[in-house]
Amino acid sequence: MATTTSNIAFLRPLLRGLPIIAAAMVCAVLVAKKYLKYATPMYESTAKIRLADTHEGYTNSNLYKDFDVFVNTNKIDAEVELLKSKVLVSKAIKDMQMETVVYRVGGLHKTELYNQSPFIIHAAITNNDWYEQPFAFTVSRDSVVELTTPDGVKVSGLVNKPITIKGAEVLISNNDTLLQQKPNLQVNDHYAFIIYTPEQAVDKVIGSLDIMSVDKEVPVLRISYKSPVPQKSADIVNNLSEAYIEDYIHEKCKSADTSEQFLTSQLKTYSSKLSSSENAIEQYRDAHNIINIRQETETDLRKIADLKKQLASVRMNLNAINTLKGYMNSGQDHLDHFLELAPNFEEFTDLLSTELVKKIKELQRDKKDLLVKYTPQNEKVKVVDDKLADISSYLEESINNTQKSLQIKYDDLQKSIGESEQVFNGLAGREKNMTILERNFGLNEQIYRTLHEKRTEAEIAKAAAISFHRIISPGEVPEKPVSPNTVIIKVMAAILGMFGGIFFIYGVHGIKARVNNEDTINRLSGTPVNALIPYLKKESQSATFFRKWTLELELKQLIDKGTVITVTSFNKLEGKTFITEHLAQSLRLLDKKVLLINGDEVLKGELSNPSNWKKYIDLQKQEYDLLLIKNVPAALNAAAIVPMAAANRNFFVLDSRITKKNCVTEADLLQEQLQLPDMQFILNRAGYMPSLFKQVKNEIAGLFKRVRK
Repeated sequence: MATTTSNIAFLRPLLRGLPIIAAAMVCAVLVAKKYLKYATPMYESTAKIRLADTHEGYTNSNLYKDFDVFVNTNKIDAEVELLKSKVLVSKAIKDMQMETVVYRVGGLHKTELYNQSPFIIHAAITNNDWYEQPFAFTVSRDSVVELTTPDGVKVSGLVNKPITIKGAEVLISNNDTLLQQKPNLQVNDHYAFIIYTPEQAVDKVIGSLDIMSVDKEVPVLRISYKSPVPQKSADIVNNLSEAYIEDYIHEKCKSADTSEQFLTSQLKTYSSKLSSSENAIEQYRDAHNIINIRQETETDLRKIADLKKQLASVRMNLNAINTLKGYMNSGQDHLDHFLELAPNFEEFTDLLSTELVKKIKELQRDKKDLLVKYTPQNEKVKVVDDKLADISSYLEESINNTQKSLQIKYDDLQKSIGESEQVFNGLAGREKNMTILERNFGLNEQIYRTLHEKRTEAEIAKAAAISFHRIISPGEVPEKPVSPNTVIIKVMAAILGMFGGIFFIYGVHGIKARVNNEDTINRLSGTPVNALIPYLKKESQSATFFRKWTLELELKQLIDKGTVITVTSFNKLEGKTFITEHLAQSLRLLDKKVLLINGDEVLKGELSNPSNWKKYIDLQKQEYDLLLIKNVPAALNAAAIVPMAAANRNFFVLDSRITKKNCVTEADLLQEQLQLPDMQFILNRAGYMPSLFKQVKNEIAGLFKRVRK
C-alpha cells in the first residue's frame, strides 16, 4: 500500500504537467513540420541484376560449363566491388553530364534541376579552387546574365555568349529542346551551378550508391541510388546496370579472343611434341622387337610356370623311382622275404607291373608250401627260385630304364626353364623406357585434346556476344521520397517533445523542492506527522475534517486540561491562521474552554521574555482548559521559540505548495537544539495538485490586484 501511494505521489507532477507536455509535443510537431517543409527530399531508385551461374551457363546450357577460367566461383563480393569501381561508374555517367549540376535558388533552399534546366552550362575552369564551389547567376529579360564567382566577384553577360573571368570561362546557353517542350517554363530567376572534375563527379556518385547482394546464397545484386531528383536516381542505376552488362560482354569477348590466340599457338607447339612422341615410341618398338610388353611378359611367365609344374612332377617321379630301386637293391638277396620288403610300386601302376608283383607273391607262397615237404636243394624248390629270379631281373631292368627316362626328361625341363628365363633379362629397363615414352605421349595427347576443346569453346564464346548476367528489375522513377520520412520524424518529434516536457516538469519540480507529501517528510525527518489536512474548499468540509481531528486528539489524550498547543510555521501563508481558528472551533464543540492566542499581537515587549511568557501562560491556565497559540513565523521572528519552549504540544505546520524541503531538517535541528516538547508536523493542503491553468489564472488575478493597489 505504501509503495502504491509512493508511486501515485511520484506521478502527480506528471499529471499536473500534462498541459505542458501536450504543449511541448505540439510545438515539437510544428517544428518538425517546418523542417519538413524546407528539407530537401531524397528519392531512391533500385535495380536488380542476376549474376551468371558459372556451373550452369546461360539458361542451364552446358555449352560454357567448363569454360569460365577468368571468373572466381564465389564472385558475388567481387561483383559488388566491380559495380562500385570508378571505371564502371565513369562509363555509366559518361553521357549524363554529371560534372555540371544546376540549381534553381529560392528564398530558403535550392532545387537541383538535372535535365529540367532551361540553360546548359559549359565552363572551362583554370582556378582549381573553384571546383566544387557554387557559381551564382541571375537571368533577367530572358538573356541578361549576372554571374557571381565563388570569390564574390560579379560579372555581367548575355545568354549564349561566353563570359570570361579570371580563372574560368563560362558559356550559359539556352536549352532549346526543353524550352520547345515547355514554352511556359520560367527562365528569369536565380540560379546556381557547381562544376566537378571527372574524378569528383565519380566519387560523388559512388558516395550515394548502395550495392549489396540480396542474400549470400542467391546471386542477385541490388543497386540503389539516392538523389533529390527522382529521374536522376533512376537514370544512374539503369545506366550503371547497362554499363555492367556491356563491360561484361566486352571483357568476355576480349578474354575469348586472347584465349583463342594463345590456344592456337599452344596447339601448334604441342602438335609437334605429340608427333615427336609418336615417332620415339615407334623407333623404340622396332629396335627391341616390342609388340606389347605386358602381353608378352604374361605369356612367358605362364610358359615358365607350366614348365616348373612339369619339372616338379618329374622330380617327384624320379625320387619315387630312386626309392623303389633302393628297395629292390636291398631285397636282391632276400627274395624269400620279398613280401616283407614291401617296395613302393606307386609309380608302377600299370597291369604288367601289377601282374608281376602278384606272380612274385604267388611263387613265394608256392615256395613256402614246397619247403614244408622238400629241402631247399630240391628241384621243385629250385625251379620256383629260378622263376622268382627271372621276374625280379625283369622288374629291376624296367625300373632302371624308367629312372633313366625320367632323368633325361628332368634335365630337358631345367634347360627349357633356363632358356625361357633369359627373356626377362633387361625387362625392367625396357619397361621403364617404354613407360616413359608412353607417359610423354599421353601427356602431350591430353594437353593437345584439352587445348583443342578450349579453343573451340573460346571460338564459340567469341562468336556469342551475349551476357550471362541479366537485369531482372530495372530502376523505376520513384514517386515518393525515402527521406526525410515524414511520419517517423513527426512521431519522433512528438516523442521528444513529450520527454522534453516530462524532463522540464520534473526538473522544475526538483528545483522547487517543496514538501509535497507525507513520504517526503518521513524521508527527511524522524519527527512524526500528526495530521494531513487536505485542500478544503468549503466550510462544511473544513468543519467535518477538524471535528474528526479533534476527536482523534481527544482519544489520544493530547488535549487534556491544561494543555498548551503552539501552532508554528517558518513563513506566512502556510495555513497557521486557518488551522488554529478551525481547531479552536472544533475544540469548543467538545465543551472545552479554549483560549486562542495570536502571537503576532501578544508576543511583544515584556511577553517576549521566556519568564514573563511562562507567567502569562500559567495565569491563563487558571481560567481556560486549553491554550491554543498561533505563533509568529519562525523564520521572520526569533521570539517564535519562546511559546514553543513553554508549550506542551508543538504543531509545526508545513504547506505542500509553499514550504521547502529544507524547512523539515531546519525544524528538526531547532527541536534538537532547544529540546522543544512533543513537536509534531502538520501537513497543510496534503495531496493538493492544483491545475496548471488554474494556477496561472490565480497568478494573473493576483497580479491585477497588486496593480490596482
